[in-house]
Amino acid sequence: MSAKANKADKLQSTVIISDRFTERRARLASNSAGETTIEPLEAGSMVGRYLTLSRIGIGGMGVVYRAHDTELNRTVALKVLPPRLSKYPEYLKRFHTEAQAQARLNSPHVVTLFEMMDHPVGQILVLEYVEGETLESRLRHYGPLSVPEAVRVFDQAMRGVEHIHQMGVVHRDLKPSNIFIKRDGGIKLMDFGIARLLDNHDSSQNGAMVGTLLYISPEQINGRETDGRSDVYTLGISLFEAVTGRLPFERRTDYALMHAHVQENPPSPKEFQRRLPADLESVILKAIAKEPNRRFQTVAEFRAALLSLGLVERRDLTPTRIMSGQRHKQRSAGKSPRRIWGGTRFDIALVASALLLALVLELFPLHQNPERKVTEDTQRAQIVTWKKEPAVKEIKVTHNIVAPRPQIVAPRPQKVSQHKDKYEPLRQAWGG
Repeated sequence: MSAKANKADKLQSTVIISDRFTERRARLASNSAGETTIEPLEAGSMVGRYLTLSRIGIGGMGVVYRAHDTELNRTVALKVLPPRLSKYPEYLKRFHTEAQAQARLNSPHVVTLFEMMDHPVGQILVLEYVEGETLESRLRHYGPLSVPEAVRVFDQAMRGVEHIHQMGVVHRDLKPSNIFIKRDGGIKLMDFGIARLLDNHDSSQNGAMVGTLLYISPEQINGRETDGRSDVYTLGISLFEAVTGRLPFERRTDYALMHAHVQENPPSPKEFQRRLPADLESVILKAIAKEPNRRFQTVAEFRAALLSLGLVERRDLTPTRIMSGQRHKQRSAGKSPRRIWGGTRFDIALVASALLLALVLELFPLHQNPERKVTEDTQRAQIVTWKKEPAVKEIKVTHNIVAPRPQIVAPRPQKVSQHKDKYEPLRQAWGG
């Protein structure tokens, strides 16, 4: 049997634990038992001291609601695992692991866990509530990020992942839908539903594949041991999508997608974004190398390589530099003249250049017209004569004679301002 056939058999024999398969099984079991599939909570209902306001999301690990903490007067998010899912040990265990993982973390780039509750409606996580949108939503509505924007987003995301790894947690699902962009431009990482605690040697996960197939690392597909380098791979796939607008591997079947992650070389990002810097392309391709030993060995190394490219200035690596959705939309629609013309400094340089050019042309005219020079000298003679003898009302102008340059210094203007129109001689000289 060939090596390729062995690899295919290994992929097919992989134990798959995915949200959609388990959710489908739970739904079928609930329907067969006559259970209803209504929402765990309704708007206006009380859960302990929390008043439910609205539903904000739904997924394989339960439903997320926006709620009001009536005691501390703040808005929170409630993540509810319904009882029909709590019946399955893998779901309940993953929900508890998520709570344990987030309880360890304290970073401005990670959503904070406030408490865990056991309620008749199900297991509940009380989480920090943030306003904004996910990176997935940003890409879907506005297209790929510019290179500076992508660097700013992933710089903050990697700061959060560095903290996660320092606390002994591997996220294993760092896809764009789990990278949240706040309204002020800050980045928050969320959804630790399949996170792994490195100090928890649980043999039940051996040989199991967890993750999202579009972003999953090869070692996760093969059910091998995962560490921080798996998050490097997933971040690399997400960065690929952020700057190109598409994923490196897009297949119609799950098996074809798994085979692509494990066996196929990724396409060049420049195939989809011609203006992408070559150095950034090299960084992305190294992050998504098949073998973990060929990738960046830590997220800190990945982040340092990204920032070393000089694609954005250090002072610009702030949350406020990440554009809000409306500003991003205006930029995409071509409504930002500052962006088009290069900013204030370019405008100032352009005005200064124009003034300098005008001064040079005044001092050194490109073309000397002899007749014009005669006229100008004649005008000078007329002006001086008029200032010397203000009583003279008519001045004969002879264009055929060049008047000599007078040596008399004209008096100050206020002394000759009695004439009713001091520019009359000039008008006569120019025929107007």
